[in-house]
Amino acid sequence: MEQIILKLKHFLKLNGWESYKNLKSELLALNTKDLIIHILNDDTMRDSNVTALLLAIPELWKDFNLNDWKYIIQNVNRPSNYRLLMDNKPCFEDIRFLYNWIGIDSVKLYKNDLNISEENRRILDRIFPAFLVDSTRNGEFYRENFQDGTFGDIRYFKEMKNRLISQGATPSAVSNL
Repeated sequence: MEQIILKLKHFLKLNGWESYKNLKSELLALNTKDLIIHILNDDTMRDSNVTALLLAIPELWKDFNLNDWKYIIQNVNRPSNYRLLMDNKPCFEDIRFLYNWIGIDSVKLYKNDLNISEENRRILDRIFPAFLVDSTRNGEFYRENFQDGTFGDIRYFKEMKNRLISQGATPSAVSNL
C-alpha cells in the first residue's frame, strides 16, 4: 500500500493529478477501501489531491455502500490540532467529498456514528461547516470537467447518492450534479 502511495506522489510531482488515470488499473487491483483510508491518513498528501483522485477515478468507490463509507469514516485519523486555514492534510476529505460531490450529509453520518469518539465529534464541530466549502464544486465550471473527461463518469456520482439514500443516508444541502 505504501508503494502505491509513493507512486501517486511521484506522478503528482511530474504530471499533476490528471496523471492519476495512468495508475487506474494498478489502483483498482487493490482493496480500494483500505487504499482510500491509507491515503486519507497520509499527512504528506494534500487534501486537494485526494479529492482529485476521488473525482478522476470514481471506480475506486463506485461499488461502495453506506457501511463501506462508514468504515472509512471510522478509520481515518482526525488530528485534534487541525487548523482550518493552515493545514492541507487529507484527513477530512472523505467527509467533504461525500457532502459536496455525492450529495450526502456526511456530517450527520459522522456525528451519529456511535463508533466516533466525543473528541473527534468536537473536532468536527470546530471546523465545520466552514470546511465543507469546496472551491472545485463552486459555480458551473465543474460540469465542464465531467463533460471533457477530466472527472470520471458522472453517472457513478448519481448512482452513489441514490444508493446511499436508499440505505438510510440523508441528502446534503448542495445542489445536484
